[in-house]
Amino acid sequence: MNKFEYSRNNQIILHQDHWSGGFIQSLLNALYLVKLMSGKLEEKRIFLVATMDEVRKDMFSSVIQKHISNSTVFFAADGAEALFKIENAPPDVFITDYALPKMTGIDVVQQIVSKAKFDDVSIIICARLPDKEHFVDEVVTGKVQFFLEPGGEPRLAHCLTRALNRLTKDDISDYRLVFLASDEVLIQEGEIGKSVFIVKKGTLQAYKSKKGCEVILGEITSGEFVGEMSHINHEPRSASVRALSDCELIEIPYGTLDLVLFSKPSWSKALVATLSKRLKKSNETVLKKTN
Repeated sequence: MNKFEYSRNNQIILHQDHWSGGFIQSLLNALYLVKLMSGKLEEKRIFLVATMDEVRKDMFSSVIQKHISNSTVFFAADGAEALFKIENAPPDVFITDYALPKMTGIDVVQQIVSKAKFDDVSIIICARLPDKEHFVDEVVTGKVQFFLEPGGEPRLAHCLTRALNRLTKDDISDYRLVFLASDEVLIQEGEIGKSVFIVKKGTLQAYKSKKGCEVILGEITSGEFVGEMSHINHEPRSASVRALSDCELIEIPYGTLDLVLFSKPSWSKALVATLSKRLKKSNETVLKKTN
């Protein structure tokens, strides 16, 4: 078995229990580590892509080079190779197919999210969002994103920039807990929307103004979305929304959790629980700092 480690002067040492056909692959892995280390020193953005598909390799490489300046892309043909490279020299962003030989992409991701030393590795999984909630906390913070190829280059470019932006800011800064008293207005008809809301607690009412009168459209309760139609239709708010009771909502800016919110509403309960927990923790941290 071949094994690599770094010496104190950053030289790569190859331990050989025996020479085999795997030596060539081991040597290629060593070269990957050398190049990746050089990239880190030069402030390059390092991407590792795990896929067997040559067309996808070209697509990922092309989009990354086009949209991310000073970037370097490496590849892994199977899950075991990908995990080896990540363990030895973590990239900034890991992009993986769901299905890989030797070790699935999901299994590799599970290894990454379970170890604190990989906190600074952002992950993009090339697969449909599963029906069952998976990596919810990581999806909320932006550490894990799901990319569907029908979204094409614009969607992938968005995933790439969000993956890198996560590394430079507080992971909860995108979200905000909003409190409303009864009769307070959350959304005004005709205004330009910037956020979607999930109702954590309370009841709200949607209504429209018509010839000086209010037309009641319906009520919105815990676990439901508020303001999503404006984003979906790319239009101003189509109705006003006010609180019928004391309410708590989680505000989610456009572009952060779109894929989860609009393709899998079944995730909303898990998202509310996860966001609430993280916001509470964030607020407690702020209070400690101010005391």
